[in-house]
Amino acid sequence: METDTQEGSFAGLRRRAAGLYVRGLAMGTADVIPGVSGGTMALITGIYDELVGTVAGIDRDLLTALVRGRFGEVVQRANLVFLVPLLAGIFTAIVTLAKGITWLLQHHPVPVWGALTGLIAASLFVVARQVRGWNAVAYAAVIVGAVAGYTVTLLVPVETGVEWYKFTGAGLIASVAMILPGISGSFLLVVMGKYQQVLAAVNDRDLQIILLFGAGFATGILGFSRVLRWLLAHAHSTTMAFLVGLMAGSMRKVWPFRQVLDTPEAGFVCTLPVVWDDTALLAFGLMVVAAAVVLIIERAAGVTATRV
Repeated sequence: METDTQEGSFAGLRRRAAGLYVRGLAMGTADVIPGVSGGTMALITGIYDELVGTVAGIDRDLLTALVRGRFGEVVQRANLVFLVPLLAGIFTAIVTLAKGITWLLQHHPVPVWGALTGLIAASLFVVARQVRGWNAVAYAAVIVGAVAGYTVTLLVPVETGVEWYKFTGAGLIASVAMILPGISGSFLLVVMGKYQQVLAAVNDRDLQIILLFGAGFATGILGFSRVLRWLLAHAHSTTMAFLVGLMAGSMRKVWPFRQVLDTPEAGFVCTLPVVWDDTALLAFGLMVVAAAVVLIIERAAGVTATRV
């Protein structure tokens, strides 16, 4: 009887690890694409709170336990049963899909952005259902979030140098965005002139740049996750409402149809297709498919209005 119980427990752990790995693949894929946040995928797959809590739990006590060889305590404190398969999926996606996604964005941008628009649009409803009671404060948080998200999309990409501290700083800023649904860390890297440099470093296995970027990323995500954990514990609905606005405001960046102003540096305006050709129809078709996939993922993940 005890053996059967243990086998059932191991089978459950394997299923959970496989599910977390797939979620990590989705998060890593999103993080590579400018305009989409890995935090969005964590939200719609129902692991956002656990992700924030796990990262925020990496502290001095954990490091002390590691140094003293208390590995059982390390596994429990760091929630490695959750974190290891998730990170494995994220890193797998980033390393294996970076070139393919870059190629798609260069050669077939309109259908790709169409799919991303559908993904974010459906995600809005998923996150909105997690607001426990809409009131004046929640609506105000939506407005503030929308203004913040829209303002980010107006930023114009700049060029920066290759000094070491600029890669570290870029990692710190990108980490904050990547854990926030609605703000794309990859997009902010584009704004800072670091997207192509970091992506090339991943493709070329340039360990120096990867380590500099990673140091800033780790510092930022460990610090900001504590702020998020507090907000989710003490102002959950307001925080979720803010994220709804943030995602809504940022949708301008992924809308597939746009008209460039006088110069690319001047920005663009969102439009409807001038010609309803196969590309336009495919883009709208992928919007519907992506939105349906998000809603299916949410249902499969068991996310409801009362459970994050």
